[in-house]
Amino acid sequence: MRKYNLGIDIGGTFIKYALVDEQYNIQKKWKNKTIKFDNKDDLYDYICSNISNIDEIDVIGVSAPGLIDEKSNVKSYAAPNITVMYDTNINYEIMKRMDKRVVSINDAKAAGLCEFQIGNAKGSQSAAFLIIGTGTGGCVCDKNGVIYGKDSYAGEFHNIPFVNDKTKEIQKMGDYSSITGLVNIYNSKVDENDYLKYGKEVCEKYLDGDEIAQVSIDEWIKNIVIQLMAITVFYNPEIICIGGGISESDWFIDKIKKQYKDMCIKYFEADFITTEIERCMHNNDANILGAIINADIK
Repeated sequence: MRKYNLGIDIGGTFIKYALVDEQYNIQKKWKNKTIKFDNKDDLYDYICSNISNIDEIDVIGVSAPGLIDEKSNVKSYAAPNITVMYDTNINYEIMKRMDKRVVSINDAKAAGLCEFQIGNAKGSQSAAFLIIGTGTGGCVCDKNGVIYGKDSYAGEFHNIPFVNDKTKEIQKMGDYSSITGLVNIYNSKVDENDYLKYGKEVCEKYLDGDEIAQVSIDEWIKNIVIQLMAITVFYNPEIICIGGGISESDWFIDKIKKQYKDMCIKYFEADFITTEIERCMHNNDANILGAIINADIK
């Protein structure tokens, strides 16, 4: 019987599964809605109950949100539906239920590793990845793969601090460059009755020529580029890949690339930055593929 590796991407909304062959081709995938449980055993039971084709599986690679160390201990709270994962060891919990070798990694690090090995950063010696969603995830790679840092905190770009000039408080860059940040920017410029809930709505208004949406998008793009510049200053990688659903839009990537180049020239007062900005290749499947690649490496 042919053996496959199983990828599991644990998210706050869905838990996704995929059977993947040795060439990282997805042979079968499925997903189930994430359910909030009161304890970790019920959650891990639910995750494992939805695994099929168990006899065909060799190794299980898992990606999940939150701070996950190199031993697969969950060191922080993540999405509301899966907070009971905190202070658990993902490998242990799934392995004891499935009797398979399990290797786990943070979801943004998984996406970055995927792009570094088989995506748009393949062949580079240094790369960074900014994943834009409800928040902003991140990953840093060198020639040896993912850089974790002493506390597995390297690449947590959402939490790059800055001082808000208006409030004098220390805040997080990701709060202003995420999709949530875009919605907040737009809603700060309209009456309460005109509030929007989703970033997609703001983007649609922008593409339709809505003036408030255009101003909001321009402000948001600037926030993202400043975050990219901060990454450039401390690492200056060959390439920074941007992921998340928004990265599939050509207008978005084009604006990011142009503004990044223009702002680097203006800020650094010279045209010497050669770090490339590119979108991720394996957007929808990057977490699962990265989790399996990580399992192969480990």
